[in-house]
Amino acid sequence: MASATDQHPNLPLPDYFSKFAANYVRQTGQSTLNILRNIVTDQIQKSCHPIGPDSVVHDTAAGPGIAAAALVARLLEDQLPKEMLVSDIVPAMVTAANESLVSSPLRKVECKELDSQDLKGVRDNYFTHSIDNFSIFTFVRPVDAIRETYRTLRPGGLAVVTCWRRFAPMHIVHATQRKIRPDLPGGLMPTPSPQFYEEGGFHRRKIDVFDQELVVADEEQIAGLTELTSGPMMARAREGYTPEEEARWAETVRESVREEIAQYGGIRFEAYVLLATK
Repeated sequence: MASATDQHPNLPLPDYFSKFAANYVRQTGQSTLNILRNIVTDQIQKSCHPIGPDSVVHDTAAGPGIAAAALVARLLEDQLPKEMLVSDIVPAMVTAANESLVSSPLRKVECKELDSQDLKGVRDNYFTHSIDNFSIFTFVRPVDAIRETYRTLRPGGLAVVTCWRRFAPMHIVHATQRKIRPDLPGGLMPTPSPQFYEEGGFHRRKIDVFDQELVVADEEQIAGLTELTSGPMMARAREGYTPEEEARWAETVRESVREEIAQYGGIRFEAYVLLATK
């Protein structure tokens, strides 16, 4: 997550992410966790640089430690890295990560407050793997975040970056905006293209891009996503609304969710996955 000065202006105010920390997994419908679980199995462990007992991994811009949780879920205990740094700039996210990982089988894990765009105190060429899971679009300076990933990776190290092609809650919000106030602008969340990774130091020939899709059909997870799109994270989507229009938002979101489910059989996410070798 990003700070007040470094966060993308289209996102909620930074203090929201502190309040969001405790509900992150529920309100994302476990989408960021489940997509990364699949990536661990289907891409990372089948790459030329799988994670193993000698690996040193950075879960950067980690939120409540989603990448660490995905590794624990998908790797055997003897495959887990010997060392892991879980970092985020939001203190509440770091606290949430620490609480969730304190009893995990990870051998050595540190949860620390750090800015992914300026990893002060982290040595050059330190990590074998760096995972940035659905955070790159939150930065004003995404190239700086990639440069720091490149700097802190060992030669031959693997960077794993995920980003949304279709972040379903924003499409639901956009559909809701069109129903209530079609006259107001209602843009979607920006999603950086893979060009940032070349600018950040990685060579084009050493970058592989994959697509991932996920349809969330579980009722409890859909309820969490509905809370996300109904609540304060999307307050900026309602700028310019009258009190009466604001009052219509939650029910109209539920209508848009029903339309999404009718079209896709659930809430549909699309992501791209970038694996880059230093």
